[in-house]
Amino acid sequence: MTKKEAIELAVHYRWTAQDAKRAYDGLNCKEASQEELLLALIKFAGPELYQRQKLQAAQKALVTKKKKKIEAIEIKFAEEIREGEEKLQEMRSTFLAVIFRLYAFAKTFGMEDPWIEALIEAHKAYFDHQNEPAA
Repeated sequence: MTKKEAIELAVHYRWTAQDAKRAYDGLNCKEASQEELLLALIKFAGPELYQRQKLQAAQKALVTKKKKKIEAIEIKFAEEIREGEEKLQEMRSTFLAVIFRLYAFAKTFGMEDPWIEALIEAHKAYFDHQNEPAA
């Protein structure tokens, strides 16, 4: 029996091809009988396969732990961004209110500035647009 046929035999018994290759390592498949091949699978299924599965489970647990940690970081980062945007909006609102009051006061003394006028108009248009009911 060729090594490929021996691996197919193991796959027939629901072994993975890689585990079958490991089980047949050091065994001359061409000279071995079907019973010897099955015996090699049984011997490999003991402590070696158990150890390998144990290592895989540990690796999977580590991957899961890291995924959860990344998700927690992403959630925390999104929350910090949202809080930062809220603070920025609040600072802009405060800053614009101060500018509007100072400009209104300065206008009484004849000061006019086209940039500040454009800022006021843009601010009014923005808030008028936001306060419009959705269609």
